[in-house]
Amino acid sequence: MRTLRALLFNVLFFGGTAILCLSLIPLMLFGRKANQFVGHAWCRLVQFMLRYSVGMRKRITGLENLPDGPCILVAKHQSAWETLTFHTVVTDPAYILKKELTKIPVFGQFLTLSGQIAVDRSAGGSALKDMIKGAAEALAENRQVVIFPEGTRTPPGSDRPYHPGIYALYKAFPQYKVIPVALNSGMFWGRHSFMKYGGKVTMEFMKPIEPDLDRKTFMKEIKNRIDTRTRELEAEAQQEFSLPMLTSDDIAAEKADQAAAKQQDTLSDKAS
Repeated sequence: MRTLRALLFNVLFFGGTAILCLSLIPLMLFGRKANQFVGHAWCRLVQFMLRYSVGMRKRITGLENLPDGPCILVAKHQSAWETLTFHTVVTDPAYILKKELTKIPVFGQFLTLSGQIAVDRSAGGSALKDMIKGAAEALAENRQVVIFPEGTRTPPGSDRPYHPGIYALYKAFPQYKVIPVALNSGMFWGRHSFMKYGGKVTMEFMKPIEPDLDRKTFMKEIKNRIDTRTRELEAEAQQEFSLPMLTSDDIAAEKADQAAAKQQDTLSDKAS
C-alpha cells in the first residue's frame, strides 16, 4: 500500500508541477510578486498532494522565534520538503540556490522572476559578492532569506561541513536576526528516494544566534545547534511513526562523495 501511495504522489507531483507552471506562464509578465505567487501556489499544491496521497503533514514549532519582518533563516537540508514548506510558513522567502536550477525550462524562469538568489558556485569570490548583493536586496524588501549551509541535500545521520557563506551573511547584516532551523524531513522523503512516508514532518525554528560572534565561534555554534536538534527530531520521528531506517545507503554515498571531493581538492592543491 505504501508503494502505491508513493507512486500516486510521484505521478501527481510531476504532472501537477508541469500543468501548474504551464498554465501560469502569463503571470511572468506581471512582476516579482506575481511570480512569487506561483511559488506559493505550487508549494501549497504539493503539500496538499503529500497529505492526501501518502499522509505526510507538517508540524511547525518555534514560531515565536520568528520576527515579523525580514530575517536570515539557516536551515538543515534533507529533502525537497523544506523548500516547499518555507513558502507556507513565512510570507516572502528568498532562497539562496545554485544557478543551475534557473536553467530548468519554465520552472527556472519562475525562480528568477520571483526574486530568488541564484549563485554560480564555480565563480569563486564573485559568487559570495552576488549572494550578499541578492540578500541585501531581499532584506530591504522585508523578505526572509533562506540559506542551506551544507549546500546540498544530506541524508539523516550524515555530518557535512557548513559553508562559510552563512558567516558572511551574519557579518554583513548584523541588524537582522539569524535563526537556525532544524528538521527531520529526510526520514519521510529521502534524498533521491521514490518512497514517501506518512506522519508529521517537524520543522523547528530555534532562538536567534547571538550577535557579534567571531567566525570560529559562530560556525561552531550554529552547526552544533542545528545538527544536535536535528538528530533529536530524527529519533523522535522514527519512534513516533515507526519509520524505516533510510540512512545507511545514503550515508555511505555521502561519505564517498566527501572522500572524492577531498581527493580532488588535494590534487588541485598539488597542481597549483
